[in-house]
Amino acid sequence: MILTVLQSYGYLGTFILGLLGNAIPFLPVPYLIPIFLLSSVLNPLWVGISVGIGASLGKCVSYLIGRGGVRAFGEKKQRELESVSTLLGKYGVLAVFIFTALPLPDDIIVIPFGMMKYSFKKFFTALLLGKLVLGLIVAYTASYSFEIAKMFLGESAIITTAASVIFMILMIIIIFKIDWIEAAEFIDRNGVWAYIRMLIKRTFKKGNGKTGE
Repeated sequence: MILTVLQSYGYLGTFILGLLGNAIPFLPVPYLIPIFLLSSVLNPLWVGISVGIGASLGKCVSYLIGRGGVRAFGEKKQRELESVSTLLGKYGVLAVFIFTALPLPDDIIVIPFGMMKYSFKKFFTALLLGKLVLGLIVAYTASYSFEIAKMFLGESAIITTAASVIFMILMIIIIFKIDWIEAAEFIDRNGVWAYIRMLIKRTFKKGNGKTGE
């Protein structure tokens, strides 16, 4: 029985599941299913902690992929991406926490954070807290209702994978189309929501006007 085999590895097994389940970019949440099953026979507290730590270490691969990939672009774009890290200091940690604490395709935000060379210490702290919350939610949910966990984990891994790849491609396109230096100045003057509204309007207009116009 699969559950018996997984149980024989104990909390080391849940750690490895979390590590491998997050080390490959765009791999969705199926690794949480055996975690859910193991939580019915192991202490959910330690299951949540072990899988949370493993998942955090695994997700660092995506961050490093993004950080290394930015070298393929010119110096101007690198400066733009680095300048946005100051802006993300206001929202970045919260964004990382929210995306990693929920069963969302978090590579769409983790890789760009690496590309922007966002502070690894801040990034990892938010990542660890988020993955611990996710692991504990899944582990303790297993103690109550399988149906709730099924709703939480989602139905289709294929759809989730396809959606995460599409979102990732769109995010990368947006990142390298925006002049982040001008974006930071615009947001500093008018706020982030004003900038988002401006981007939406520009999407439906022809031409490439300046960000601050």
